[in-house]
Amino acid sequence: MESWSVTTCCWHRSRCGRVTSNQRRAANGGFILILLLAAFLRLYRLDEIPPGLTHDEADSGYFYAAVYRGARSPVEAPYGYAYEPLPMYTGAVFMHLFGPTDFALRVHSAFFGLLLLLFTYLWGRRAFGPAVGLGGAALIGLSFWTVSDSRFALNSQPAPALFAGAAYILWLALEDGDGRRRWWAWGLFALLLTGSLYVYEAARSAAGAFVLLLVYLACFDRARFRRHGAWFAGALLLAGLLSAPHLLDPGAWGRTSTLSGPLQAATSGDLGPLWENVLSGLGTLSFEGDSFVTYNLPGRPIFDPVVSLFFYVGLLVCVRRWRRLPYAFTLMWLALGLLPTLILGEYTSTLHSKLAETPIMMLPALGAVALVRWTAGRFGPRWARRLMVGCVMWLTVVALSTGYDYFVRWGEAPATRAAYFHTLASITDYLNDTPYSGPVTLSSPFPDLPLDPFIADLRVQRADLSLRWCDARRALLFPDAERGLLVLPPNAPLDPYLAERLSLYLLERVHLRPDDVDPYFDLFAWNPKAALAPFLDALAGVTAAGGEALRLPVSWGGAVELAAYHVHPAPTVRLGEEVTVVTTWRIRDPAALGPPPAHDYGPAAAIFVHLLDPAGDVIGQEDRLDAPAWNWRAGDGFVQLHRIPVPADARPGVYRLEIGLYLREGLTRLPVVVDGAPAGDALFLPPLEIADR
Repeated sequence: MESWSVTTCCWHRSRCGRVTSNQRRAANGGFILILLLAAFLRLYRLDEIPPGLTHDEADSGYFYAAVYRGARSPVEAPYGYAYEPLPMYTGAVFMHLFGPTDFALRVHSAFFGLLLLLFTYLWGRRAFGPAVGLGGAALIGLSFWTVSDSRFALNSQPAPALFAGAAYILWLALEDGDGRRRWWAWGLFALLLTGSLYVYEAARSAAGAFVLLLVYLACFDRARFRRHGAWFAGALLLAGLLSAPHLLDPGAWGRTSTLSGPLQAATSGDLGPLWENVLSGLGTLSFEGDSFVTYNLPGRPIFDPVVSLFFYVGLLVCVRRWRRLPYAFTLMWLALGLLPTLILGEYTSTLHSKLAETPIMMLPALGAVALVRWTAGRFGPRWARRLMVGCVMWLTVVALSTGYDYFVRWGEAPATRAAYFHTLASITDYLNDTPYSGPVTLSSPFPDLPLDPFIADLRVQRADLSLRWCDARRALLFPDAERGLLVLPPNAPLDPYLAERLSLYLLERVHLRPDDVDPYFDLFAWNPKAALAPFLDALAGVTAAGGEALRLPVSWGGAVELAAYHVHPAPTVRLGEEVTVVTTWRIRDPAALGPPPAHDYGPAAAIFVHLLDPAGDVIGQEDRLDAPAWNWRAGDGFVQLHRIPVPADARPGVYRLEIGLYLREGLTRLPVVVDGAPAGDALFLPPLEIADR
């Protein structure tokens, strides 16, 4: 009956006294079993599911790899949500162990997921007894939400573990009834809390629970406050001082703007959006979960109906016993950990609620133990044992449900594979295995930084491949080589204008799954130099802004030169038709673009084409560059397409096309350079006649 007493008696340390050695061994054995199962769910097929990388994950990986290679961690990242510096260093440690790959990112997350399980168990056992600690740890280890969260390669992953660790160390400091003052615990508590604040903005909301706990002690537990209040306040102050360099940087509050909409509406008297979000946020617990397929099986709530019942019983237990320290703190932690989700609603709540993972998973365990105790008192030990066995069996159902929902329903779903850019992941796998070496032109709908190229950087582990990026729906990049590989996925195919003028040899069509959003990709062998030749036929000259006639090629700032162009239809276009301007460029010196801004990943530029009426006013334009400047290499060429609709209500007459190039930072135009001297910042193509339909 000793093992039974662990469950029925040791629900709270103050009622049970000391836990016997047999009970402790039984609890530790149960924890080891839970830990092994949790490790399996976090590590099984970790290189396959999730089936690729998201842009946010690749953005995090970029910073981890930068620190791994010796760079200083920036607090303010250019894009994405990689604002917090601590994960960049912890991630770099795992890259030292596993290499600068996406697998290192996922192992990093899995490690902190297991660390969260450990701290949840230790805190739950300390606060409520072994049975509740085991139950909370089991739900952390086996639930869909926490398993999937432990496999995302996001920079926020260490925060829940560090915060739960801070809670456990705080309990060690507060509960020194054995007469030993744990002075060291206050310093460690401050460090762990500081660490969580350097990881994820949601930790700043959850940290308010510790402040509320100090106030609670002052109001309802005077004896403990007199004994520990000064130390507690000092530890919070120390955490604040250590966090100040980060929290005072505006770049550390990049996500906060997402909260502004509902809150601004509420302060203006419109409570509707906030109330709707509160209801949908609360509904994620038991009714309708996060709808974002990237982070959840859409609509799957955190708990099934059975675990939900135990959760609400546990919540009622905490409310009834709010004058007891552990129960009060659980409510504080739950409320402030859920606060971002209550403001923003269910969408991406999987991430916004993660600082509340420990109390959310602890409450069903509290409810189950309370029901077991009530059953024992009302119906006797036999029924209580049956209920306990039923709870353990239901944990098995939870684990099996998690495995099926995560690895089959979510992990193999076409929508999930698309969200994690599985086609690009398959392309990188092909490139890792191919015997080819040399330049590779890769068409992508997201060729800019920090998007698809960052995914490839983490997955392609070959120095003999030189990747060139473009979006072939509007541009094609031609490496300065006589032999190359061209990769075309179905979501970024060649524009028909380009396809008609290229001679390509299809090496292979690699088929993926027939139900994938992009079920294949094509690989072509080509001679880039020869393929560029048809686009280099120079037409009539161009005119500088000052009216000077120029012959092609014409240089822009020494960085790139316009080698040829083609306008269709020309010389006459009818109202309502579309003008296609095809420009061919040679890259000369990308360094002439200047250093990228400190808050940017690389140079970003755009080519503009303006349609000017007889008065010189812009009546149509398109600004784009689908062979991005960050990837320019001297000697390469590219062809860019602009399409400008002619307004149906424009007046017939003679119009002009103006072309130029500018840096996106500051919208600074590059000068046209003629004989080493600037000649304005734009060129004019031959006149275009706009006629009636």
